[in-house]
Amino acid sequence: MLQAILDSAVSAILAIDDTGRIRSVNPATEVMFGYRADEMLNQNVKMLMPEPYRTEHDDYIGRHVKTGEKRIIGIGREVKGQRKNGSIFPIHLAVSEFMVDGRRFFSGIINDLSDRAKLQDEVDRQSRLFETVFEHAPEALVISSPDGKILLFNPAATRIFGYDVAEATGMAWSNLFGNPEGLPQIEFDISRSSERAPDLNLSVMLRRKDGSSFPAEGIITQVADQHARLSVRVSVFRDVTERLKNKEAAVKSQRLEAIGQLTGGIAHDFNNLLTIISGNLELLEEQPLSEQDRNLLDRAARAADSGARLTKRLLTFARRRHLAPAVINLNDQVRTMTELLRRTLGDMIELRTQFASPLWLVRADAGEVEAAVLNLAINARDAMPEGGTLAVRTDNVVLQEGETGLEDSLRAGDYVRISVSDNGIGMSKDVLSRVFEPFFTTKPVGRGTGLGLSTIYGFIKQSNGNITINSEPGIGTTVNMYLPRCDEEAAQHDETLSLAPEPHANGECILVVEDNRDVRQLTVNRLKRLGYDTVECASGVEAKAALESGQQVSAVFTDIVMPGGMTGIELATWISSHLPDLPVILTTGFSDDAAGKSEADAFWPILRKPYTLKQLSNVLRTTIDKNAARQASLRD
Repeated sequence: MLQAILDSAVSAILAIDDTGRIRSVNPATEVMFGYRADEMLNQNVKMLMPEPYRTEHDDYIGRHVKTGEKRIIGIGREVKGQRKNGSIFPIHLAVSEFMVDGRRFFSGIINDLSDRAKLQDEVDRQSRLFETVFEHAPEALVISSPDGKILLFNPAATRIFGYDVAEATGMAWSNLFGNPEGLPQIEFDISRSSERAPDLNLSVMLRRKDGSSFPAEGIITQVADQHARLSVRVSVFRDVTERLKNKEAAVKSQRLEAIGQLTGGIAHDFNNLLTIISGNLELLEEQPLSEQDRNLLDRAARAADSGARLTKRLLTFARRRHLAPAVINLNDQVRTMTELLRRTLGDMIELRTQFASPLWLVRADAGEVEAAVLNLAINARDAMPEGGTLAVRTDNVVLQEGETGLEDSLRAGDYVRISVSDNGIGMSKDVLSRVFEPFFTTKPVGRGTGLGLSTIYGFIKQSNGNITINSEPGIGTTVNMYLPRCDEEAAQHDETLSLAPEPHANGECILVVEDNRDVRQLTVNRLKRLGYDTVECASGVEAKAALESGQQVSAVFTDIVMPGGMTGIELATWISSHLPDLPVILTTGFSDDAAGKSEADAFWPILRKPYTLKQLSNVLRTTIDKNAARQASLRD
């Protein structure tokens, strides 16, 4: 019976004498260690042990025999075993002592712990994996008990919510929510989700330690034990403030772009009307008029000039105005305006300036920079009816990827920033979202056109910069204008304006190409007044046909945008290829009429509407004379 038990035992069972020699082994011992029984019998049991157990074994037995000290006798412990192939594996060893015929023997019962060790390794691996994810996940991970107490709070959660781990541990999970009234509904949704699906996705307002709220997205999972009882709740939260801000900026950008396209089209058409009005008024000025009629004419001319300035503002907002950029130091621009700003602001407003030195150069239209600062100063003055402080500051700034501007993320790079700040009444969020739209104003009727800030917006964007505005009711407003750094040297301007009288024709004939009948008739009348003969065409296709048929002219004066399948740029390109000796002058309501070909300025002179008779006379005479000089040099 005893032998049958030993032979069928799963555990390795062996017996050794008081010298450590193996006297018997069961079959499980052979299987476990890889030795046959005859290879183990009469061998020291330490053959089944790795170091350091092998060296220490004989001392343990000898000490026990001499002193009776029990180091391992009767004590189960985990040690290492070594198989015949040299592999080492974990075992549980239980040793007992018995006497046979007055002689001392020891029995050992050994269990292989390899499977348990593998399981423990896997548990350890999973634990390390969980710890790594928990510690380094960018989202807030919050693990709470079924009764709502926080058990674990990862580093991202401490960063997002502002609580350290000690503060958060044991705190109510519900304290993380910004709207306590909505918690019952969330709990209800969680309970329903646990019945149908393990996860609940939600968008919610959360609350930081300082009491501020922020929008977040979350996933909440209920974890049950083997008895289907809820053990923990795992909550993953992501702060979506920046994403929503970027989404809002994208929507704003699309809205402003749509408004810009509409505004640009209206301004372009309005420029045609102003060209007709101002041009005919110019022609009337040469007629004999009474003093009363002359006054009426002057008023009409001033109104036309005012309309021209209005369209320039609209085109600046639409980013379609022709700018005159130059390499400038913004400190110089702002310093020259200081006295003007002081007079504009009045005695109740304190003006403070702070200039970075040295300041990087930028490439921008100096006049538009000054107009932008002046517009912002006037707005700030109106926002401080009881007086206050206006601060104008320049800085060199390096923007990183992802910093958000008015309508989109600011491009990374080096910029020069002009900041205009006031401590006035500030603006609400709704007003702030619309301040750069044309004709939007909070001022009383007659106090503002709503074009000041929209003009600044268009100028900055057209200059490849960006703009931000921060405002809080009762605190004040700060507008930051960013213009990209320019590494060119500032240009030296020594040119003087020519005050020569209007140059007239020398018997030349001009081909006028204009689809608007009234504008075309005005142009013909002006040219005749200057002494030119004219040929009229209503489209680019008609003009091309006339030139192909042999029509002789000295120059072509053509609008850019025309119906009929051929733009002014396309007509000018055809002329350059087929009639290279024929000069071309373009006219347009704004600079990007050229269907994306902004390089048109480099090939042909462009006269922008509305223009004066003198401007028309100068560009015609200069272009024709320059072409004649070039022809003469080629003949020589």
